[in-house]
Amino acid sequence: MLFHRAARLEMAAAYRGLDQLGLNEGVCNHLSMMAPRADGKGQTMLVISYGLHWSEVTASSLVGLNEQAEVVDGEGTVDIAASSIHLGIRHARPDATVVMHTHQPYSTALACMKDPTLQMIHQNSARFYKRVAYDSNYSGLALAIDEGKRLGEALGDKDILFMGHHGVISVATNVALAFDHLYYLERAAQLQVLAFSMQREVGLIPEKNCKLTCDELWKEIQGYGDAHFYSMYRRLRKTQPDFEQ
Repeated sequence: MLFHRAARLEMAAAYRGLDQLGLNEGVCNHLSMMAPRADGKGQTMLVISYGLHWSEVTASSLVGLNEQAEVVDGEGTVDIAASSIHLGIRHARPDATVVMHTHQPYSTALACMKDPTLQMIHQNSARFYKRVAYDSNYSGLALAIDEGKRLGEALGDKDILFMGHHGVISVATNVALAFDHLYYLERAAQLQVLAFSMQREVGLIPEKNCKLTCDELWKEIQGYGDAHFYSMYRRLRKTQPDFEQ
């Protein structure tokens, strides 16, 4: 029960935090986390109830789904795209405790390009060296778990998936790291858009230095993610304490 409550608190904070950063879109997009059910009977996937703005999310307002996308914890309905994407991805990536899907603007702008490659032009970009997958097979709204499975296969063993003409997905074993991925992915994408808009030649980091930077960052990546996410958590406790309800 304690871990279930902690999971709800972290997920509510992630929704509120990403809203403050402007990385969500309307009442669409969705974050999920696998957690023990409140009654102790197996696992549940915690996700937003459809129709809530991310600024309204509280720990108690999250809905828990089983593998058949049935509500087993809490009250509300879940966007079919949320259940399809998140449950489907976990068939391919059962290690993905946390899945975050957004239409954050700069990253999504790259996803709309014929070549959406995240270019290695800054150390924020190098953080994701060889850790990004790309899916260019956009075929409309994700309304079936099979589409989520396809996205999971496209993601493979990577941490980030650029969804062509759609958005991005971040996966991790915990909320803090998935949150941190999205933040720094957006900063890297923003820098790329700005740099290339200057219509001057853009320099790329040599591949050996990309690998060195990425390897060094990932030695301490969980510590960086925790520090960032829990700083936002503390800020929310001061400014929006109702997220804990």
